[in-house]
Amino acid sequence: MKIHIFAIFLLNVCISIIHAGDAGVEGYKILTTTNLFINDQPVECLKLLDSFAEYASNFTMCSIKYARPVRLCEKCIDEYVMFTSKYKELLATVVNGTSCREIYFSLDRLDVILEYHDNILSIWNKGNCNECYDWTESTPVLSNNTILFKKIFNETVTCIKTTINPAGNNSDEVCSRCMEFYINLDKLYKSLSKDSIGLDSVCFDILDSMNTTRAVWSKDLNCCKRLKSPETIFFWCTGIIAFLPIMFYAMVRYLSPLRDLPRALKESRFKQSFLRSSREGIN
Repeated sequence: MKIHIFAIFLLNVCISIIHAGDAGVEGYKILTTTNLFINDQPVECLKLLDSFAEYASNFTMCSIKYARPVRLCEKCIDEYVMFTSKYKELLATVVNGTSCREIYFSLDRLDVILEYHDNILSIWNKGNCNECYDWTESTPVLSNNTILFKKIFNETVTCIKTTINPAGNNSDEVCSRCMEFYINLDKLYKSLSKDSIGLDSVCFDILDSMNTTRAVWSKDLNCCKRLKSPETIFFWCTGIIAFLPIMFYAMVRYLSPLRDLPRALKESRFKQSFLRSSREGIN
C-alpha cells in the first residue's frame, strides 16, 4: 500500500515538473516576442527602416522643391526608385524566422509606414510620372518622346526669351520668329496625349510645360490671333459660297420674266372653269 502511494506521489511530481517546464518555455516565448516589438528588433530590420525613412524624406523634400514649375517626375526619379526599392526590401526581409513586415505593418490603426508609402505613391501616380520614362531596362531612362519634347520646348523658350525685349512691345516679332517652334511643340504634345487635355496620358512635367507655354503664347504675347487669321478667311469664304445660291434665286425671281407670273395666273385654267360654270348657272 505504501509503495502504491509512493508511486502515485512520484507520478504527480513528474507531471508537475513537466507542466512547470512547459510554462517556462511558454513564458520565454512571450517574453521574447514582447522584447522583439519593444526593444529587440532585428538589426537588419532597423537598418532597412532607417533607409526607408531617409528615402521617404528625400523624395518628400525633392517633390516640394520641384513643385513649381513642375519637374517632380524628372528631378526626383532617383529618390523615388530608392524609396520603392527599400519598401519592397522591407516587406521581403526575414531575419532568423522573424519577418520585418510582421514587425512594422498592419499592427495598429495608424499603420504609419504603409500610409507614408501610399501617400508618396499617390503623388507619383497622380503626376503620371511613369509616362516620362522607358522602364524596359533595369533602371528607368527618359523616353525618346520626353527627350524630344524637352528639346523643342527649350528651343521655343530660348526663342521667346532672346527675341522679346524687357518692355514687351515687340510681341509681333516674337510671334513671327517663334511661330514654327510653338507649332511643332503643340503638335508633338497633341500626339502624346490620348485626349484633348492629356491629364491621364501625359507625364505631368510635360503637361505643365505645355500649359505654361500656351499661357505665355496666348495671353502674354497674344500670338493666337495670327493662328486664327486663316480660319477667319475660311469662314468668310464658306459664308459667301453658301450665300451665292440664295442670291441667284433672288435675282431670278425678281429680275426675270417670271415677274409676269401673277398676270398669267389671272387667265389660269381654274379661273376659266369658274367663269364657265357661272355662265351656265345664269342660263
